Order: sequence, then structure tokens, then C-alpha cells
Amino acid sequence: MGVLQRFERRLEGMVGLAFARIFKGKVHPAEIAKALQREADEQRSVLGEGRILAPNVYVVRLGDTDYEHLGQWSEQLAGELADMVAEHIDGEGYQVFDAISVRLERDGDLPTGVFEVSSEVADPARPSARHDLAPAPAPGHPPLPPLPPLPPLRGRAGDTGKVAPAFGGRAGRSTTTHVLVVDGPGTRHELSSGRNVIGRGTEADIRLPDTGVSRKHVDVVLEGDVATVEDLGSTNGTLVNGRRVSRQALADGDVIRIGHSVLVYRQDGA
Repeated sequence: MGVLQRFERRLEGMVGLAFARIFKGKVHPAEIAKALQREADEQRSVLGEGRILAPNVYVVRLGDTDYEHLGQWSEQLAGELADMVAEHIDGEGYQVFDAISVRLERDGDLPTGVFEVSSEVADPARPSARHDLAPAPAPGHPPLPPLPPLPPLRGRAGDTGKVAPAFGGRAGRSTTTHVLVVDGPGTRHELSSGRNVIGRGTEADIRLPDTGVSRKHVDVVLEGDVATVEDLGSTNGTLVNGRRVSRQALADGDVIRIGHSVLVYRQDGA
């Protein structure tokens, strides 16, 4: 079971209800989790001798509606997200300056369903002294050199760029199965080679009983071991990891939101 899947299992136990009903039309915690993994990968720094430093402080900014909606679980959710990031960083072999922390902040300028993520390398107890401290070495390694001055590190959920696979392993083996999991009911749809149209209409390959989904809303094209999502001119658009897209290649664990429905792309057996 991958890092994101374990996080989702813990989240299910925390909220105690189907995701699809709780987060209908709002920011989904799985989207935040994926964005935090991407942030850790994109903002990592190579320190030499094969050692890589990742940010340890993460901030998730949410609009008023999403912030209030998640407020009832904010402390526990932040802890679960921090544990998920720590597990991802450990699995990738990165090092950190201090304990991983995640905090949720309100940003009234953000609309419902949209969020932003930023990060930095810092000592949470002494943020102003971060450059005077040395990052914690991994067991068996000599102490790391002091950090050079760093510019502010900023990110946004769903930013494009090359990102390390979330679960180790790459799509490319003949045993890989590409699946879309519909959040809430947990229905799994194995993708076939070529087009896989998702929508509300009878002609869709994957039908969703969602009034916010167009009759032919989005197409997930599987060519070899590469799955690409492409919006089909839908009324409400397509979001991948919180970012509106027209066409984008998918990575394992990516969260697709169309209408009020959330689908998670999985590569099984990779």
C-alpha cells in the first residue's frame, strides 16, 4: 500500500463518512496530500555526497469556505498530513532540517475548491535562525554542512514539472494496471488502451451519476504506460490536484475532480 493510500485510510477513519458527500465541491484532503508530496519533491535541494534536503515546514492556504469546512478536523488533519509528508520524504531518502510540520491558513482571496501550498526549510522553534543551524544527518552519515541562504520557496497545488513518482517504481512494466478509483463508493475502473471517456451520458465508458459532470466530460487516454487526461470541452472544467487543466499526463496518485466527483488515478503492480 502506498503513502497516499495509507493516508486516505486514516482519513476515512477520522471523518467517518463517505468523502464524496463531505467534500462535495470543496477542497479534498487527498488533493492537499498529493500537492504536499509534489512540493517536497520540487523544492528539494542537493547538498552533495548524494544527500538531498527537503523542506520541513509546509503551509496550506484555503479560501474561507474550505477553511471553515476543514476547521473541525484542522488539528488532526494537519497532523495526518505531516505524517504523510514525513513518510514520503523517508521513502525517497531525503533529509530534513527538523520535524515536519503542516499548518492550514485562511486566505480570503482564494475561491472555494482552490488552495495553495508553500514550503520552507526552517527550524519551527527558531525560524529566524534557520541559516545558523545544520540539518539533521541521516544515521551513519557525517554532519551536513550549514545551509546557504535560501530564497523564499513558493508552490501551488498542481504546479507542473518533473516530479519523482509518489510510490517508488515507474509505470513501464507489463504488469502495471492503470485504474481510476471513484472516491466515496470506492468503485474501481480499469483503464483500457486508447480512449476512456468519463461522463454522465450513456455513451461514456465510465458513467458518473453527477449533475455537475457533462455527458462527455473528460477523456483519459492510455498509450503504452502513459495515461493522459484531456477535458472534452466540459461545462464545469477538469481539475488535477486542484489545478484546472485542459490536457495533462497523470502520475500515480493524482486526484481528478470533475463536477462533484473525485477520482484517484492508480498504477497497480508498478
